[in-house]
Order: sequence, then C-alpha cells, then structure tokens
Amino acid sequence: ESLKDRLATVRGEAELTDVTRDKHTPPGWEPGVVWDGTEGTITADPIDSDKPNWDKMLLARGLNPEVYEVAEDVVKFSSWDGANGERKFSFKAAIRIKRPASYVLQEDVYQGIRKAKKVKHKPQSGSCHFVVALSDWQVGNRDGGGMEEQARKIANLVDLIPQRIADLRKMGYKIGHVVVAGLGDLAEGTCGFYPAQEFRIEADRRDQMKLVRRGLTDIIKAIAPIAPKVTVLTVGGNHGENRAKGKAYTTTGDNDDVAVFEPIAEAFQENEKAYGHVGWKIPLEQLSVSITLAGHIVAFTHGHLSRPGQNAAQSIWTWWQKQAMGRAHPGVADANILIAGHYHHLNVKEQEGRALFICPSLTTVGEYFQDDMGVKTQPGTLTLTVDESGWGNLHLIN
Repeated sequence: ESLKDRLATVRGEAELTDVTRDKHTPPGWEPGVVWDGTEGTITADPIDSDKPNWDKMLLARGLNPEVYEVAEDVVKFSSWDGANGERKFSFKAAIRIKRPASYVLQEDVYQGIRKAKKVKHKPQSGSCHFVVALSDWQVGNRDGGGMEEQARKIANLVDLIPQRIADLRKMGYKIGHVVVAGLGDLAEGTCGFYPAQEFRIEADRRDQMKLVRRGLTDIIKAIAPIAPKVTVLTVGGNHGENRAKGKAYTTTGDNDDVAVFEPIAEAFQENEKAYGHVGWKIPLEQLSVSITLAGHIVAFTHGHLSRPGQNAAQSIWTWWQKQAMGRAHPGVADANILIAGHYHHLNVKEQEGRALFICPSLTTVGEYFQDDMGVKTQPGTLTLTVDESGWGNLHLIN
C-alpha cells in the first residue's frame, strides 16, 4: 500500500475517476466505479477475453485488491464486436471492503453521530434526485452581517433543506437521492486573497473551520433520516488554498474546502447502522467531480479556474467549452449540467442541451464586491432537481 493510499483517510477514498462517455462501449457499460462508502459497483474496461482478472480490473480503477474485493456470485457481462471485428467483453459486479481501516476522529464532530439511531420510518424512494449546493459561505468575512449572520443562515439550512425536500414530495416529486455538494470557499481564510483582508475578517482560521465543520455535520445529519440515499461531494475553492504572498504554495489537493469533509466522513462512517446509506466523493487532487443522475452527467467545480470577464456565466461557459476540447477535466467535458460558484451571484445559462448554474453566496458580499461592481449580491443557497427529463425546480433557500 502506497503512502498516498494511506493518506487517503476516508474509508473507500481513492483517486476519483470522472464520469465520461466511452464512445466504444454500449450505453450503460461505461467503465467506472460507483461507491457509497461501504459497497459499490465496478464496470471494468473492455477486454478481449471472457475470463476477467478482477485484481487487475480493481487496480485499473485505483482500488487496492488487498482492501477491496469483487462479489463474484453475481457478475454481469456484455459482449460486442469492435470496430475491427474483434470480440470485446465488459464485466460489471458488486465490490466491497475486505477489511475496514481504523481512524482517529475529531471529537467535536464525533459527538452525537456515534449515538444516532436508525430512523424507524422508511424514507420515501423514487427516481428524482435533489441537489443542494453549499457555495461561498465565506465564514469569517465581516460583510453582510459577519459571522453572526453566517451562523444564523447555516443553522437555518438545517431546517430549510429538509423542508424544501418535503415540499417537493408534496408536489409529487419522488425524491430518492439527495446530493449535498460543497462548492468551495466555505471559509474566508485570513490573508492573501484580496487587499486588506486581514482587517476585514472576524475570526481566525480555526474558528472559521469550526463553524463550517459543525454546520456541515448538522446539515448532513438532518438530511440522512429522510432520504434512502445521500451523496456528499466536495471540490476545492480558491479561499481553501494555503497561500503565501497571494499565491498557493502547496498542492491543489491541500485545500481546506476538501479537508474539512474528511473528518466528517470518518465520523459518519463509524455509525454504519444509521449512516451506511451516506456516500462520499472527496477528491485527492482534482478541482472538479462528476456524477450520473438519472442518466445525466452532472459536474461540480468551484469556478476559479475560469478567467473573470464582464459576465460570470460566459467566463465559466468559455472554460467549459475549452474542457470539451482539451479534456483536462473529462467529467466536466462530458457533462450536460455544470454547477459552480465563485462569482457570488445567481447566473443561469442554457444552450445546446447543456445547462450552467452559478450559485450565489450564503450572505451578501458587500464592500469588496461593491467596490468593483457597484452593487451588492443577492444571497441564497441553490437547490434543484434532476430526473430523466433534465433539471427543474430551481430554488434559492434564504
């Protein structure tokens, strides 16, 4: 086991493989891994033989055969003739952990989770997916009411997100899966991101991350009992970087926006009975992640990789178009829905079967933004649904 594997502290965490479309395999047999934290499914790369080598196939997906195994009692396969007439085979099977790792848990996150009880009522299942995007909390920033207002807004989300799900179910939407997406810049940081930042914050880095961590924990705890499946994912933002003299000086994966989810995931995974249906997508180095929802590839990124212009949507749209050509982020390249943050205000652009959603910040970002743009931002937390027909029910929680 490599050092990199040992440092991937969340159980089941491996280098993420983006969801992409393989033009040479039948629909539904694209190679990849689906993992919910305790078990999952592997769809192997096509081979020329009808006898799969599962160890090699696990390694090809970044999974250590000493940790993971294939449940070989039920194996599906597909075969077809390739472009040159050669016979190809693809295999799909369930995977599980051979031996769980042990973890050191942060006590303030762990409290309450370890004693949680499995809900007695059966959560409503269905084919509709609910997505909530937690973007640009900027905890510690003094604008928009400062940390007191940020804490109030985060606490309100604990009640308002389940309420929104309940409202949609009353309208007839059968929500069976909830996606909680951390889109970065959840904490403000202390220096190196804009002029005079040291004089525009109300808390040090430790207290900023404490509020973020506890807020995320409570939100996930509130959602878990009302959904049969929950996926928690995250991407790094620019304010999560470790900076000196205005520039990041460590790796792209060394990011507070990603790191804050790891102790939370470890704590939830200690109580499999209550939270075994909560899965995690925590990247090691990537600045984007993608998942498949009702047949649609939905990608998430913070947005700071785009070049700022006069129009935020066009800036990210142009970056998206470049990914379709260069494929530095293959999941983004193949996505038909992209959700981002960074620009602190709602912006939606839809064109040629693809839709872009830019999320607003949690609270009003005032002084620094207003100096540049002349106006203040309208805050909120973006939510929407995804089903076979596409996206719908766009709504900002305030």
